Amino acid sequence: MTGRKGRVVQGDDGQVQYESRSEVDVSLEILNIKEKERFMNSEKDIAIISEAASSGISLQSDRRVKNQRRRVHITLELPWSADRAIQQFGRTHRSNQVNAPEYVFLISELAGERRFASIVAKRLESLGALTHGDRRATESRDLSSFNIDNKYGRMALESTMKTMMGYEHPIVPPPEDYKGDFFSDIQNALVGVGIITKEDSIYQLDKDYNNMSKFLNRILGMPVELQNRLFQYFTDTLAAIISQAKRTGKYDMGILDLGIGGEGCKKTKTKTWVGKHATGTAKTEIHTVLVERGLSWAEIQEKWAELTGDLEGFYISHQVRNNKKTAVLAALEPSPANKKKEKNNRMFILYRPNTGMQMKQECYSDLKKKYKKVTPDEAQEHWEEQYKASSHTCSHAYWQGNCRRVNSGLECEIGLRRRTYHVLCGLVLNVWAKVEDVLSSSPHSSSTKMQVVRLKTSDGIKLVGTLIPNNLVGRLSAVMEEECTESYEETFTDEDSKDGTGDDNKE
Repeated sequence: MTGRKGRVVQGDDGQVQYESRSEVDVSLEILNIKEKERFMNSEKDIAIISEAASSGISLQSDRRVKNQRRRVHITLELPWSADRAIQQFGRTHRSNQVNAPEYVFLISELAGERRFASIVAKRLESLGALTHGDRRATESRDLSSFNIDNKYGRMALESTMKTMMGYEHPIVPPPEDYKGDFFSDIQNALVGVGIITKEDSIYQLDKDYNNMSKFLNRILGMPVELQNRLFQYFTDTLAAIISQAKRTGKYDMGILDLGIGGEGCKKTKTKTWVGKHATGTAKTEIHTVLVERGLSWAEIQEKWAELTGDLEGFYISHQVRNNKKTAVLAALEPSPANKKKEKNNRMFILYRPNTGMQMKQECYSDLKKKYKKVTPDEAQEHWEEQYKASSHTCSHAYWQGNCRRVNSGLECEIGLRRRTYHVLCGLVLNVWAKVEDVLSSSPHSSSTKMQVVRLKTSDGIKLVGTLIPNNLVGRLSAVMEEECTESYEETFTDEDSKDGTGDDNKE
């Protein structure tokens, strides 16, 4: 499907000739429509569309057509315009479809090529916010990782540029395998593309040096090796900045989902306050939720039984801490690209007894440095010991024998498989000023962000609200008692959730 009138065809005899695209019984004006019908009716398995034909044609796996197989949409070259890209993607992802399409984007390893992907990814995330009410709606797609034109990306770019000039101490070290003066070579290359200016042997940053679009555009003019090295240094800096933001509690995660990745979520208690406002009464609630994220020996054995690879299975740590070893289950990341990698570069998903599936994957070269492969019988004792202890003992106490926070009378939930959260829900606008006062009274209020969470309990109740730190729940409850005219508390047990009684049934 294209806007061209003719095409070049090579015959069986090797002769090449130009011929019209029109057919005997199909005119050129309706040929694209006819080709679309052939694809949708399963007469043809592959549809090749050009940008000229990417508007107004529906190629999704529609329930009303014969060809309802999942569409695999391969984009050979990302367009310059994000609007055009979305227009193309929309050909195969439309309403009334049986299956959502799989998108494949062909992007070279050239660092400057990230420019196009970054623009499209940013626009796709905006589209996700409009269509799903969640700006992270496309986060599970691979393309979203290309969106570097955000707050943290600009911070990383500014830090990278100032490091190259010697204004700041490097956040991450230069590559160890680079032969030569990395910072000096990059600085000279940036002079050549106009991001750094040089006058009378004095280097200065251009006034628009921290513009992401300009950075990605200009580095295309650098030598390929330096271009890729600079971009890798930039992404390493970005990763370090995000990691630091997460450690200090300042990372903006948007809405935090509890009870994902197989975690069990259960309400244990609900405290309700009823207060008066201008138009009547309003309920404000604090739900105490228990999240179980660990994996018992019986549960992990089920996952182990599904594994087939030679490198997959149980591993035990070489390191011994507090007379204990770590047991993990390693499963090969299932993508086709990962299976084709060399043995040492293959990525594995790790499962731990106390925290379940880990978000960070481990390559095999690192895995074998830390662990040795063992039989299930050898791993069972270590697995069950940590699983049992992690219900009430934090990682510090388990691995080191004691925890400074616990010794000083505070709670520590690091490494616990059972974690307790307190979520403020209901109509909170009329008491929001009091809530803010309580949250700001925390000694760590300046370094933490107010976190919105959503969760779905094991018995199907959905909650969205603000996370209240454990140490502030008592203070907030006292304030709410003063503000409201009525209050009551309900506690839920396993029996309550099984027979449908209590607050769950009422809601």
